[in-house]
Amino acid sequence: MSDDLLTIITKQPYGSEDAFAGMRLALGCLVSGLVPDAAVLLIGDGTLNAVAGQRPEAVGMPSNLEALQDLLDMDAPVYCVEDDLRRRVGNVTTLEGVAMIGWDEARALLSRYHMVTTF
Repeated sequence: MSDDLLTIITKQPYGSEDAFAGMRLALGCLVSGLVPDAAVLLIGDGTLNAVAGQRPEAVGMPSNLEALQDLLDMDAPVYCVEDDLRRRVGNVTTLEGVAMIGWDEARALLSRYHMVTTF
């Protein structure tokens, strides 16, 4: 088995639980020791998961910000394609610790990681 995992999140934070499930998969693989190196890449609508100040209790959904923070607390890198985010919501505050990157860097991540999964 590979010793690294990149989880790509393409889904918005609310309306389905796909984004939350992807973050928890990455965290579970990391915490269990299945992979020593797990990262998350937010692209497309998935970039909305990094927006600070979300209120998931208003829609009765789990907090994706807490899921991202759990990953960051475990020293797992969380990357967000900045152009995708800005195109959707303009200039907004994001969760501290999320690394804003461009598409060239995102493509480099795809080449670096041996296991890649998409939600």
